[in-house]
Amino acid sequence: MGEQATILISNYLDDAHLGVFGQRLAEWLVADLNRSGERVPAFTESRAKALLRASGFVDDPTLNDFGRLVEGATAVRLALYDLLDGTGLAENNEVRALAAASNAFPISQSPNLQSPDPPPGLGQVSPSPIPWLSLAIAAHAWKSEYPLYQLDPATPPGEHSPAGQLLRRAANFIRQQVQRSATERDKLARKLAYAPGNTLPPAPSLEQLPSQPEIAPVPPYFRSPVPVRYPEFARETLRVEPEPPLEPLPPTPAPAPAITISEGEVTPPPPPRPITMPPIQITEDQIPRVVSTSRRPSAPSSGSSGNLNTAVRQRFGSKEPMRAVKLRIVVQEYQDGPGLYGLQVKVSCQGVKAFVAGTTNRDGVFLCELPVRVRSGLTYDVDVTWPRDFGSETERKSITLNVDRTEFTLPFYHRLSS
Repeated sequence: MGEQATILISNYLDDAHLGVFGQRLAEWLVADLNRSGERVPAFTESRAKALLRASGFVDDPTLNDFGRLVEGATAVRLALYDLLDGTGLAENNEVRALAAASNAFPISQSPNLQSPDPPPGLGQVSPSPIPWLSLAIAAHAWKSEYPLYQLDPATPPGEHSPAGQLLRRAANFIRQQVQRSATERDKLARKLAYAPGNTLPPAPSLEQLPSQPEIAPVPPYFRSPVPVRYPEFARETLRVEPEPPLEPLPPTPAPAPAITISEGEVTPPPPPRPITMPPIQITEDQIPRVVSTSRRPSAPSSGSSGNLNTAVRQRFGSKEPMRAVKLRIVVQEYQDGPGLYGLQVKVSCQGVKAFVAGTTNRDGVFLCELPVRVRSGLTYDVDVTWPRDFGSETERKSITLNVDRTEFTLPFYHRLSS
C-alpha cells in the first residue's frame, strides 16, 4: 500500500470532502494537460466516455456498474486511493495542497456535496458528482505526459500506441473497482478510514537532530547547588489497634427428610391400544391419467430451464399474459470470426432466483427459450465466462426481449477486429 496515498486519503479527506477534492483534481489535470497554442475542444465527461467505448477496452455494462458503485463514499475513497497511488499523483506537492484546501472548505453533509458560496481564494465548488471517466484518463495521461487535446473519439488510437496504452490503463482502473470483492473492499476501507490528526511528521531521533556547541557549566545556564536539610520524622504517629472479634457463625440447618420412591411411581402405565381404521379402497376413476410428453432441448443446458420458465411466469405472469421467445447467444473471438466452443453461459432474470446455464456448441452458439410479457416485454441478464487464454473474466450483458420477433440474437466478442 502506497504510504503517500494512504496519508493523503486517510488524514486529509473525510467523506463529505471527497467529492470536492475529486472535482478540483479533475479540473486541475484537464487545465494542465489540455493547454495548446491553438483552440482545442474541451475534454468533457462525454468525450472521455466516447474514447473508452471507441477503443473497445471497456463495455457499457462495466461502465454502468462503475457508475452505480461510486455513488457510495467508501467506493469513492478506494477509487481515489487507487488513482493517486497508481499514477503517482500522491507524490505531487500541488495535489497534496489541493487535498488540504478541499478538506478545509465548509460543506453540508449531502449526497451531492452541495455547499454555500466558498470564501475568497478557494474557488467555486460544483454540486455535480466527480467526472470519473475524464479524471481517470487525465490522471494516466499526466503520468505519461500525454496532451489531452490529441485524443479524438472520431479517430481512436491504436491498441499499442502511447495513447492506446493510457486508455487501456484507465479502463483497467475502472474494471478493478467493479471486480473488487466485498471482503477486499471492507478490508481496504478500514485501512483508509478518515483519521485526522496524524498529518504531522514523526519527531526526529537523536541522530537526526542538528549538532550544537557545548555549553559551559556557568551561570546563567547552570545554577550552583544549595544544601537543603530534610527532617527525618513523621508529623503523625502510627498506631496499631487490635482486630475486632469475629461474629459467630449461624446455626447449621436441620437435615431434610430422605426422599423415597415407591414401585408404583417407577412402573410406567400400559400403552393405549391401537385404533383399527377401515381398509382403504381406490377405484379406477380416482387414478389420474398421465400423458408423457417429450421436448427436444435447443442447446446443452443445466440449472433447470423449466424452473426458470416456471419462476418467471409465477413472478410476472399474474398481471399480463406471457409468450415464449428464443434467445440465441453467439460467442466469438472477434466479429464474424470463429465461434468458441465449451464456454459457460448463464441466463437469469432480476428478481428471480432460478436460472438456465450451459455451454456453447462447436459454432459458439447457446440457444434457449424464455417467457416474455406480451405488452411490456422482459429483460434478461446473460453472463459469459471467457476461457483462461482470454483472461478468465465473466462478461455480463442485458437484453430486453419482446414478442415482436420470435428469436433474438445477442453476440459476445472478445475484441472488435481480428
